[in-house]
Amino acid sequence: MTVALVLATEADAGMCGQLAALGVRRVDLAGPESDGAGLLTVAAAARMAGERVMICVGESPVPGEALARLLETAVTAVFTAGETGALVVDKADLDALAAAAETIATTERDPERDQAMDALGALVGELARHGVSTEVLDNGPDGEGACAQLLADPLARDIARWALARDLPPTSICGISIGFGLIAAVWFTSPSLAGKLAAVLALGVSFVSGRAGSLVAASGRWPSTALDWLSSASALLIEVGVYAALAISRGTGPLGPPGTGYLAAAGGAGQLGLWRLAMAAMGMLAVRRLAELCYDRAVADGHSGGRTAMRGFEQAITLPTGERYVVIAVADVIFGPRVTLLVLLCWGAVASAYLLTGRMAGSVVMASLLGTPGVPGPQSRATETGIDNLAAYRNDGWMAREIGLIVRGRLPPLLPAAVGVLVTGVLAAPGMANLPGLLMLTPVEAMLLAALGSRNPHGGRHDWLVPPLLLTGEFLYIAALGLAHQVPPLAIYALLAAVVLRHVDVAYRARQGAGISADIYGLGWDGRMLLIGLGAMTGQAPLVYVAFSGYLWVLFGWDFLGGWLADT
Repeated sequence: MTVALVLATEADAGMCGQLAALGVRRVDLAGPESDGAGLLTVAAAARMAGERVMICVGESPVPGEALARLLETAVTAVFTAGETGALVVDKADLDALAAAAETIATTERDPERDQAMDALGALVGELARHGVSTEVLDNGPDGEGACAQLLADPLARDIARWALARDLPPTSICGISIGFGLIAAVWFTSPSLAGKLAAVLALGVSFVSGRAGSLVAASGRWPSTALDWLSSASALLIEVGVYAALAISRGTGPLGPPGTGYLAAAGGAGQLGLWRLAMAAMGMLAVRRLAELCYDRAVADGHSGGRTAMRGFEQAITLPTGERYVVIAVADVIFGPRVTLLVLLCWGAVASAYLLTGRMAGSVVMASLLGTPGVPGPQSRATETGIDNLAAYRNDGWMAREIGLIVRGRLPPLLPAAVGVLVTGVLAAPGMANLPGLLMLTPVEAMLLAALGSRNPHGGRHDWLVPPLLLTGEFLYIAALGLAHQVPPLAIYALLAAVVLRHVDVAYRARQGAGISADIYGLGWDGRMLLIGLGAMTGQAPLVYVAFSGYLWVLFGWDFLGGWLADT
């Protein structure tokens, strides 16, 4: 059993209901997190509880799925998402929790440095000083697998303690992680065994550094909602670079591709086949990641379908980041890049199918049990910095927003988005080389049906599927059109990677309450598809792909360095 304490001005009724449904024996309001009295209440409760204690922070509710995962752990663990989070403390660490809470509550802080320090992060940092190791649960199933927990985290905790003792910020550690990731990508292009082993070593250092950065960020010493995006963007950027390096490499492992049949020719002959596999693997990863973000947003204000009953099985089948790195290391060294990319693609397809099926089934189950619409549509909240609703995850452009005025938000968004993706997929499957003139814009016209739902609040049971569907349609169109018009595969891949990062960037803005209704600078999915289609129609596809990918990468760097990093 567990006792929960909520550090907030008032306890959210939905979260209290979730905690009770998850088996929490008692939920008490401790007071605001900025008030020392609230932490003193935590200290007193820790001494009297005699059982595990959970501390929830923030005025908005913690996703029910995250609460379930925390309660499932057998150790002290923390989950953070923007300004909300929760910490569950094991029974053996309650004395340390009491001492840590009292220390924070009675220590006089420097207002210029610590005015934004959150109580949750401060508790994690103080627990570390008392010798308590806190497991950090990242958002979604992609966060912590067996490789992260058993292999990377023990070393990452030591690195995090070293970094905290020297006031090394998480931004610097993420920079180190990106640096080693790029080094790994460079070495993965080498066909030699020594080069591949060097790449594996650099990739392992990059992963451990990234985990250490997450632990340092969880300490609360550098409170910022941007750290969530920084960590995810770093991991995504590294993996995109590694996939590109595998496509560039022509080498094979000691065993080579097994046989000379399908596996040896998967994706097509030659290096172009490798690029096709790399694009497909990246697309699968991106769509899955965006779907996770959208699902988490959809359940933020209500009940989750849950996935705790078979957590170990799920971690194995969904191939989290650490497990993907192990697959890359083993398969590339032994079999070479083609088999590596094929394994990542196939396993990613299985993982995506499993997760999507589980989410949709969970929605139906919750609807039947609770008499609610399943995954409830999240409420739209306006913040000082932007929009906080599921529609802001779509990455609409100006054109899509204007088209949405036709039906004024009354058309459900899922059906037109699904139809647009279906038409795009049907046209992309045989290739677009035979589409003349204006017919090249047929997929764009089909996808623009989804623009009719741009102003809908996206409160339906399955409306969280719309943003990943839009990304899927855009990705398929750009890839198929580029391959059909002899665009260099590196240029196609660079543009696809920039589009993926833009979609995830916009999603994280909405996740932090800074969402945008129309992506003016990035043109939105609709503007990008139209621009690429017009470029191909006028015979300037290679130039448009190279120039536009360069623009999006500059925009990403500008936002990353001038926006997100500035907020840290």
